[in-house]
Amino acid sequence: MTMPFEIDFEDVRIGFASAHFIVGHDKCGHLHGHNYFVRVNIKGTLNEEHMILDYGILKDVLRKLVKPFDHHLLVPTKAQGLQLAEKEDALEIISCGKRYLIPKEDVFLLPLEATTAEELAKYFHQELKSLWPSFHFKVSVEETPGASATYYE
Repeated sequence: MTMPFEIDFEDVRIGFASAHFIVGHDKCGHLHGHNYFVRVNIKGTLNEEHMILDYGILKDVLRKLVKPFDHHLLVPTKAQGLQLAEKEDALEIISCGKRYLIPKEDVFLLPLEATTAEELAKYFHQELKSLWPSFHFKVSVEETPGASATYYE
């Protein structure tokens, strides 16, 4: 079935500043950070209010989704070659011969194989799809101006 309407949503306030590393990558294997922004395109049919989804509702949901990411180290728990161990109030992370000991409160664990923009876009897509299964989503995550990744089904 073709969805006759679509909306785009982008707000510079819907973003987060996080650190991460990509296991095994020459350059991006080093701990570094980005100021990420999330954009969403939704295809669907109109509701009784003659809209696909109220922008205010979407904005509130996106803010809640990105909040736990902000000012945290993003750690992909499914990454191959990554070892994680709890050490009292800290998380020990071992990757490619490097050892990090980070306070637990500064870490956000994600059930991903990597914390790339591509995987983050897919993660947000799945979260939105679980809330509104009848919509078709296209989610983009920008990690630096002009460099973004998009996931859709």
